[in-house]
Amino acid sequence: MAKSERPNAARRASYKIDAILEGLKDLAARVGLEVREERLLREVGYQVRSGSCRVREQNILFLDRDLPPASRLDVLVEELSRRDLGAVYVSPELRRILGKDERFGAESP
Repeated sequence: MAKSERPNAARRASYKIDAILEGLKDLAARVGLEVREERLLREVGYQVRSGSCRVREQNILFLDRDLPPASRLDVLVEELSRRDLGAVYVSPELRRILGKDERFGAESP
């Protein structure tokens, strides 16, 4: 493989992760979960990390903007895999990523 091809492969992988992230954020919105990518500040005495919470009847998932895309993807996958997605369309690719069996709506072994 030539040196000039390597960055293109890395760039394609980055675009793929970004596309999956966007698909997962769209899916989250369709199940009533607002995704907010923010810089989660850390101070002495407590540790902040990405995760979901409920604020005044609204479900919010905070994603640390400083995390690498793969880590943000992991947070989204973890949160969405715990939710009931039966009432919304989930593409086969996202269903596979989430570990949901397309035919039965159950988790894959």
